[in-house]
Amino acid sequence: MQLGEKIPDSFEKRDARAMVKKTSKILSGVSEESLSTMKEVDKKTEYILIFFSHISDIAFFAKPAMVPYFSCRMMQLSMESGISKYSLWSFLKYAAMLCNNKVFRNVEVGCRLGQTVMKVLTKRFGSSSDQKAKLFFQYYALIAYYSEPFQHCRDMLREGFEAGMCSGDVRYSFLNALNQIRLGLLSGKNLQDLLKETEYYLSLMGNQKQNQTKALLLMFHETISLLISNSEYTAPTEATGSIIPPLQQCFHKTIQSFFLSRSERCNHFAEKIMQAAEGGRQNHIFIMFYYAINSFKVAEFVHTKKINAVPEQALATFKEAAKHSDDFQNKVELLEAELFNRDGERDKAKASYAASIASARSSELTHEEGLACEKAACHHKNIGETSEALEYFVKAQECYKKWGSRVKVNDIERQIALIQM
Repeated sequence: MQLGEKIPDSFEKRDARAMVKKTSKILSGVSEESLSTMKEVDKKTEYILIFFSHISDIAFFAKPAMVPYFSCRMMQLSMESGISKYSLWSFLKYAAMLCNNKVFRNVEVGCRLGQTVMKVLTKRFGSSSDQKAKLFFQYYALIAYYSEPFQHCRDMLREGFEAGMCSGDVRYSFLNALNQIRLGLLSGKNLQDLLKETEYYLSLMGNQKQNQTKALLLMFHETISLLISNSEYTAPTEATGSIIPPLQQCFHKTIQSFFLSRSERCNHFAEKIMQAAEGGRQNHIFIMFYYAINSFKVAEFVHTKKINAVPEQALATFKEAAKHSDDFQNKVELLEAELFNRDGERDKAKASYAASIASARSSELTHEEGLACEKAACHHKNIGETSEALEYFVKAQECYKKWGSRVKVNDIERQIALIQM
């Protein structure tokens, strides 16, 4: 390579572990002050950082095993030679790896590094930097939701979209838009509003073809439409020639199947994401929740140790996640409620359902508040407490109506009718 960097043909896990360990030592003393006062990087290193930035994006989809190499090498170059606005991308790339790579996972360190970098962006390079769209995408789409409210991340991704449009960074502008829709769906934003936003972004993309971002937006359009009204879906346009990563398809099929009460289908697609060694890690923790809640239903007709172990494994993950963000607390409490329900501990189950409902409401996760109400209703129904079950079904219906899902409103209506017969 003319710039003096030799890229390995392959990068094994043992190589990655050694490189991450070395990089972690280099980063041990990094702070907002040290980054803000670091010398400017020389031009040659800056060109290398720009090159690695582009090639690491390609590796994310084409050769995920190489991502740790590029993330670590960019970090090392920045710490050795100085900082530039391009260096910030390398720090966020590394932070995202710590948050999402299951081999090197260290959410606390990843979030702290990410927060430091975003402060330096404003302090040293200004909020008008032409790198803003790219950095907002990397931080708010892949890191921040572990420690900051989902709604805040969603709003910042909108700001990243606007920054990209102003600076001419169309690619990262629409990646921000795509992930704004993604976090909007996962945080329970009103589905009709979300559909309008999706259609707005699609209209701005016009008749572009061979565009993966457009194809992914179309998948969100489908999922949102099906959750609003489970009728035959017709896409507003076609993204011909685009290749959708299989794990992205599994992400959408899992969510669709979960809320359309197709438990076996939900389990099938969720397992593919859970078992994936690389790729799709930014959706892993969200899908884990649906996978675990759905596993209680699957366990009614599939009796295996694997299925029975899913809720406890997920609970451990969400307890750790809840240490960094309150938006995961309702998930902890709903999993605990379902486990208490399964084990016949009625009073503990009731308390945990109520706690989950309150936590979801506090975090403004309307769809998950509705889910917790629905599960509480089913619990009371199964133990013969009809009036309590009706009360919770009505609350669930109100939440799903606020979310904008006619599918779930109608589903709850049927369950209410069965009780009242």
